Amino acid sequence: MAFPEKYNNNPLAMQAWQDGYDEGLDQCEASDVMLRWVLVFAIAVVCVLVVSGCDSQYRYPCQDPSNLRAAECKSPICDADETCTEYLIEVPHETKS
Repeated sequence: MAFPEKYNNNPLAMQAWQDGYDEGLDQCEASDVMLRWVLVFAIAVVCVLVVSGCDSQYRYPCQDPSNLRAAECKSPICDADETCTEYLIEVPHETKS
C-alpha cells in the first residue's frame, strides 16, 4: 500500500504510516490542525495582553506630574492611604541658589 498523497506534508502521519499505524493517519491530521488552532489562540492572547498593557494612565492621581501641587497630593490628606507624591515617585527637590 502506497502512502496517501494527502498526508505528504504531515510528518506525524508519515511516521505513523512507517510504523504501521494506518488507522491513526486521520488522528495525526486532526492533531496537526488542533496544534495550529492552539498556536493561533496563544498568539492572540499574547497580543491582547501586550496591547492592553500599553496604557498611558496613572494608577494614582498623585503619580501624574501635572498633579504635583494638587491639594489631594499634599500631606495630611494623602498620608493615610500613602498616595502622596513622595511615596509614589521620586520628586526632584528644588534647590535655592
